Amino acid sequence: MVKSVHAEVREWLEEHDYETCTRHSRMIGSFARRTAICDIKDVDVLVFLPTTALDRSPESVLRELKTILEEYPDSTVETSPQRRSIRMDFPDEECSVDIVPAVADDGLDEPLLIPDRRQKNWILTDPLGYGEALSASNADSGKKLVPHIKLSKAWRDEQMQRRKTKSYLLEVIVYHAVTDGAVTLTGKSTAQNVHDFFEYIEEKWGWLMDQGTGTPRVLDPQLDTVLKWERSHFETFMRRIREAAKWARKALSAESDEEAGEQWKKIFGDLWPTAEEVEEEARCAAQEGQPGTAFVAASGAVGAPTVVGGVRSPATTFHGE
Repeated sequence: MVKSVHAEVREWLEEHDYETCTRHSRMIGSFARRTAICDIKDVDVLVFLPTTALDRSPESVLRELKTILEEYPDSTVETSPQRRSIRMDFPDEECSVDIVPAVADDGLDEPLLIPDRRQKNWILTDPLGYGEALSASNADSGKKLVPHIKLSKAWRDEQMQRRKTKSYLLEVIVYHAVTDGAVTLTGKSTAQNVHDFFEYIEEKWGWLMDQGTGTPRVLDPQLDTVLKWERSHFETFMRRIREAAKWARKALSAESDEEAGEQWKKIFGDLWPTAEEVEEEARCAAQEGQPGTAFVAASGAVGAPTVVGGVRSPATTFHGE
């Protein structure tokens, strides 16, 4: 549902004579960037409007869009408390969509303008530019940046039940740590990457935590605007960071996999697999690689047919000398 809804909503708007521009809509947010860590139930969609929309107030633009979308079947629509979008809930599908009107006054390669009801003005945003920058940085890191962001979000969800750091803010913190060169992902294990990130943040902002006031200036990667972060949320974040850094250090210095696993489980909670789950996964992987069972793709990859496709490897009864 969430993958196709932006096209369906766009078609609905066209059928109801709501003027949009080419390219009519784009999915944004963690779902589009592939940084979501679960079967996400809410997505953000940009709907591009002609530049004439800028002559109208944000309230007027959002009200008109809401009026049209209220007739969309099997959904409920609201603007409040949404400042910059129309929220559509689909109870039968158990998902929701935030429709964000946008004007690409200078083209899609430049920041966009979106309506802000509270500020009563059109404001700049650049989710498309950030998405492209993230993709490029992920490639530069050997495709390790996006997985590291997802690991950081998994840690947050396990460790912060209240005053949880917002998803985009945490993503940007990880992004800056890697792209600024403070944390190097390539050539190191995932365990070392996780340790290095926690330790870097502990050292970088520990003084601010101990000072008792203030929050870090975390800049939006594209607009250089400061992202909002409440002091109480920052304090929770730093307490969890310090715990995680301590556990990660113990995990890396552990003398056995079992001892290391105990420390990683403190960090990732129930998301950390049990010994039985690891053993079962290894058994299944070994079975998929057996002659006569495994498939070989044109690229040379070996695995299950649903993963690599290709042709089945020939069976054999030879077991070695």
